[in-house]
Amino acid sequence: MRYVPVLCLKEGMKLGKSIYSTEGVVLLAEDVVLTEEYISSLVKIGVNGVYIDDSISSDIEVKNVISDELRIQAIKSIKSIYNNSSNIGRTINMVENIAKSIMFEILNSKNIMINMIDIKTFDDYMYTHCLNVGVLAAVVGVGLNLETKRIEKLTAAGLLHDIGKVFISKEVLNKTENLTKEEEKLIQSHSELGYKYIKQYYTIPVTSYVGVLQHHERFDGKGYPDGKKGEEISKFGRIICLCDAYDKLVTKTATTKACIPSEAIEYIMANNGQIFDPKLVKIFLRRVAPYPVGSILKLSNGERVIVIENNEECSIRPKVRNVETKEIYDLTYDWNLRNVTIVAVEDI
Repeated sequence: MRYVPVLCLKEGMKLGKSIYSTEGVVLLAEDVVLTEEYISSLVKIGVNGVYIDDSISSDIEVKNVISDELRIQAIKSIKSIYNNSSNIGRTINMVENIAKSIMFEILNSKNIMINMIDIKTFDDYMYTHCLNVGVLAAVVGVGLNLETKRIEKLTAAGLLHDIGKVFISKEVLNKTENLTKEEEKLIQSHSELGYKYIKQYYTIPVTSYVGVLQHHERFDGKGYPDGKKGEEISKFGRIICLCDAYDKLVTKTATTKACIPSEAIEYIMANNGQIFDPKLVKIFLRRVAPYPVGSILKLSNGERVIVIENNEECSIRPKVRNVETKEIYDLTYDWNLRNVTIVAVEDI
């Protein structure tokens, strides 16, 4: 199967993976043949794209970062956590349970690199974003060979990183016009609000809630709330900053278009050492594929290929297959292709 952005879908395509609502209800089932009505409905509810099965990709397996079951349960739990601040004891147990489950699924996965597209089929931005950041943070933690307890704490911090936004008016958070200086300042206060809330009510380690406080600090010292720089920023803060930025880039919102993964990776590489910690960027690039399996690419020699495998050592040059001749190339190790570059991500 392969991923196709919703605006590139065509009538007659067959769905490769079921699409769920945030409540876990199947909106469209696997193997359904798409109609114009179905495609219009997907656009309306904010789905960025779907997986389809076709002759080009029928033998390509796309593995989830986490299981559908865990993803659905995690979204429900995150909704409850962010909307139920009165029941502290129950919500902290939820956070710990989600973090443990995410960590164990990732640790037990045989995937070297992850495909973040496969957790983008939900329509509720706030909660899916927090889940995505938690998952990405766990993946980076595994890449850093952190102890399992630290990965669990890091994942929890990722899940809770935006909890301060529940104390800010939805009118301001969802505003599509330019923000006033006062409104920008109010939104920037969410990291401190979340930090104070967690510190006061949650019995979780200092590293977790400091990560929440510092997830908008920049490596060059130009972030907020305290303008810390370099390793003055906690490791959790630096990791969540990177994961938060990536997921925002690849997610469509009311005010922004979604980047494709390769564009988001380009942004991260361009800001390496400025916004982001270079050591963490190196790990991130080994774990998150710029060209997820199933992507259609155009090469500088004019060929169109589909990604069949990613290489951890050189993520920007995957193993690919020509969509017409079926010939397979490894762009990393085939020296005959050393001057061939990827010039575009396409759809056919």
